[in-house]
Amino acid sequence: MLIKTSYLIMSIVIVLLFGCATSPVAIQSQEKEIADVKENTYNIGPNDVINITIYSGGEIQHNEDLTVSSQGTINAPYIGTVKAEGLTLSELENIIAEPLGKEYFVDPKVNVSLKQSKLKIYVEGEIKSPNAYEFEPGITALKACITAGGFTTFAAPNRTKIIRKNKDKIEIIKINLEKVKDGKISDIELKPGDRIHVPESWL
Repeated sequence: MLIKTSYLIMSIVIVLLFGCATSPVAIQSQEKEIADVKENTYNIGPNDVINITIYSGGEIQHNEDLTVSSQGTINAPYIGTVKAEGLTLSELENIIAEPLGKEYFVDPKVNVSLKQSKLKIYVEGEIKSPNAYEFEPGITALKACITAGGFTTFAAPNRTKIIRKNKDKIEIIKINLEKVKDGKISDIELKPGDRIHVPESWL
């Protein structure tokens, strides 16, 4: 009886694990985590759309989407023109929070998030030089990976994903870049803001 019970428990655990692994919700959650980590080192550029949310006293005091100008600046709430180009999101948070704390709010918290980068694509995962790259019309998933230095030794190009944001929805496109390299299937042309994620090999 004990052996049968243990076997039943193991079977349930395996089903749950594989169910989570293939769930679209789980995949989207994993890809969001990847995007969030990437944004910690992302450098803001002209034409990027960012969201600024200011908290104080446990409440939202201001929430606004801003587009970075061609000169690399934004009109930050309460404090006016701020140079954003070249900064990371966390650096911009600190620059905005400091004057807000001196003149407007008590211990304000500022959250800056990247909503859209119109002129960039992102290559991440098992890539030699993961980063944000300038978007070029006609660029494909494989070409983007080559631009980023190619795959690492531990890469699994056959399980590459393209994460594409359409307004409030996230579309995940799977592509086997091994077959693309061999000419067996066609490559996929990218759109501005696309993220190419190359996972680690299981072996």
